[in-house]
Amino acid sequence: MPTPTWSHLKPHLQQLSKEQLVALLRELYALNADNKVFLATRFVPTAPEQIAAPYRKVISQVFNPDRGHPSLQPARRKALNDFRKACNDPLPLIDFMLFYVEEGVVCTRTYGDIDAPFYSSLLSVYRSAAELTSKLDPAQAEVFQPRFLAIIRDTRMIGWGFHDGLIDIYTSELPPHWEL
Repeated sequence: MPTPTWSHLKPHLQQLSKEQLVALLRELYALNADNKVFLATRFVPTAPEQIAAPYRKVISQVFNPDRGHPSLQPARRKALNDFRKACNDPLPLIDFMLFYVEEGVVCTRTYGDIDAPFYSSLLSVYRSAAELTSKLDPAQAEVFQPRFLAIIRDTRMIGWGFHDGLIDIYTSELPPHWEL
């Protein structure tokens, strides 16, 4: 049997009483941490830093573990995607995306050259952060300029076209008056 779609579930949910819906949401809340974060961000005023903390921890540990070498597994992308779903405010999302790229830069500077897919992934996140930033009010966007520039500065000696890719994104996606 195929997985039920939303259109299969919706009529059943519409038949539930308010109490039954609350009970169902409680079960979903208890099911896993992602559900807790998602529901909390929708209904309880929560500081973005508080929402981001567990995701930042995952990113830091994957890119720059306390012991051993980075695992560079899909956990880093999962943490980013989960945070993206949990946070509906572009400012903390841009902050988190830049943190992700900054941790990736620290990783490659600490452990040496990685591989092309690693750098492509970082460029993709940097581009997404730049695209979101370009849609902000100029005063809000200005806050992020030093971090975009620091990432470029910190990657001068990194290969695989990573540094050049960052410059291309910076000059094509971010406000034209932001000079390198």
